[in-house]
Amino acid sequence: MTNFKKIGLTALAGTLAATAYAQAGALSVSGTARMEYQSTQASATAKSDAFAQNTTISFTGSGELDNGMTVSYLQAQAGSNVLTSQGVTLDMGDMGSVAITNYNFGGIGIIQDKVPNGGEQPWDDLGTHGAPEQGIAAPHAGNRLGYKNTFGGATVSASMDYQQNSPTTSLAVSMPLMEGLEIGAGIATDQDSATTEQDIETMYVKYSMGGISVGYQVTDVERTAANSDIERTAYGISFAVNDNLSVGYGISDTEFEEFTPDEENTGIGIAYTSGGMKLGIINNTKDNAGGTAGEQEMTEFQLTFAF
Repeated sequence: MTNFKKIGLTALAGTLAATAYAQAGALSVSGTARMEYQSTQASATAKSDAFAQNTTISFTGSGELDNGMTVSYLQAQAGSNVLTSQGVTLDMGDMGSVAITNYNFGGIGIIQDKVPNGGEQPWDDLGTHGAPEQGIAAPHAGNRLGYKNTFGGATVSASMDYQQNSPTTSLAVSMPLMEGLEIGAGIATDQDSATTEQDIETMYVKYSMGGISVGYQVTDVERTAANSDIERTAYGISFAVNDNLSVGYGISDTEFEEFTPDEENTGIGIAYTSGGMKLGIINNTKDNAGGTAGEQEMTEFQLTFAF
């Protein structure tokens, strides 16, 4: 029996009783174990080959309060007890869900990249990536307050992160237009330093039919400094050949206003799944990283077990 002492959420006064206790809930554990071989070519003379292993363990728990609301918890760790994800969520039914997490629960972060791929994003494992400075609609790391609800089929969410010198506030909306067709958009203000900030906008469209999914997304990052804006265009396709075999292909092109040439990322992947085992092959290439001329390539073989 998990006992939650007084929950004081001023903004929800009148919806929560003065004291709410969780009923007996459930705690579950899941995990993955992966073996990898990766070959990376960073330049004509810089090549590296490496074996690696990766493990993750996730703990999830939930309990129902006397007023019918549900509290859930997630904690995930990887490798040598490195905490990767942690969060607490309060599901208020028709009033939506509110959470404090260190991962993307609401806002622009949950739609930062909605384009299908072959198992990994086409820029993965090739230098610095995954932040607004690389044209990605992602908030900076840190605990954030998120809210999510559904209105007339549209999912509306917001997120606030008030980390010192790098706060992010954002809003995102996604909705189905017809069977298989989904659109979405998000806006954010991201203060990337104590004196500068950047405005982020992203829009996507995704269509799925049978085993095929295609997607297109555009992200704009307007920075404080003159002539330093960033625009990223991404599109991709994935195809489930059968219940076990799938392939995917993705492209991500980033235009830096202050640099030439443009950065170009291409990724292709194939995955075979049998029970709790998955075999994946990924090949990513990156040209002109950050607007600097050059070529990089990464090939990875993955064998993952889920338990």
